Amino acid sequence: MARISSTLRVCMLAIAVAAFAATAHAAAAEPVLERCLVSLMEEAKVPAREAGVLEELLAREGDVVKRGDVIAKIDDNQPQMERRKAKAEHDQAVSKAESDVDVRYAVAAEKVAQIEYEKAAESDRKVPGSVTRVELNRLQLNEQKSELQIEQAQLEKKVSTMAAISKGVEVDAAENAIERRLIKSPLDGVVVQLFPHQGEWMQPGDPLARVVRADKLRVEAYVDSTRWNPEQVRDRPVTAEVVLADNRREQFKGRIVFTSPIVESGGDYRVFAEVENRQIEGTQQWLLRAGQTATLTIHSKEPPLPAVRK
Repeated sequence: MARISSTLRVCMLAIAVAAFAATAHAAAAEPVLERCLVSLMEEAKVPAREAGVLEELLAREGDVVKRGDVIAKIDDNQPQMERRKAKAEHDQAVSKAESDVDVRYAVAAEKVAQIEYEKAAESDRKVPGSVTRVELNRLQLNEQKSELQIEQAQLEKKVSTMAAISKGVEVDAAENAIERRLIKSPLDGVVVQLFPHQGEWMQPGDPLARVVRADKLRVEAYVDSTRWNPEQVRDRPVTAEVVLADNRREQFKGRIVFTSPIVESGGDYRVFAEVENRQIEGTQQWLLRAGQTATLTIHSKEPPLPAVRK
């Protein structure tokens, strides 16, 4: 009986050691997560910003575009005419503001009026009564009037400068109205859908195209919270593997960018990885596509990668 009890204790100890070893091995292993969803990181439905007829569609579905590329143009005849009118008025106002003819004329007229008054006053001093008091007052008033005309000319020049600035703003507004009729891609990506056709009427806010980012994609996965804590996976490098239609396996590198603070009902928490996509050689087609499933390996033993500012 003592021998059986001793044997039982040895077996139980062996089981405990094996369980501890298995737990330690599991803790040391890197997370390998199956059937992770590949999704888009960025996408945009590009809207029209002004009403008008869709004059040109410069992109087609499947085209690769850069941020700022013009993908469509709305008729801009009216703002083009407004710009020409505003530009002509601006040029006229600038020319008037830059001219100092009125100021120079007022200064010259003031000098003449001053000389006339001084000569009349001197003549009256030499020969009293040779110039009447009324005439002297008139000449003195002319001199004062000429001084005020200088101030008036300077004020008008300042007003003309402000008018030129105002006309410049009108030119900028017209150019902005033209710019707003150019529909541009807000991101680097691929045009996957065009909504209207050329010649259709667009209202502000109407979607024109759907553009998705393809050079980077997101892989969404769930991590067992009983095996790996968030600090073990956050910012760690990852490898995402997908199986293509020809049964070829392709791997993509990236990093964990998000770990959820919430543990869900199954005991898992959600993580996002950003992975770098690549194109099939000699084409503009991307290997990794949103909607695929991937196997995600989190390299938890490696040091965290530094955050990248976008």
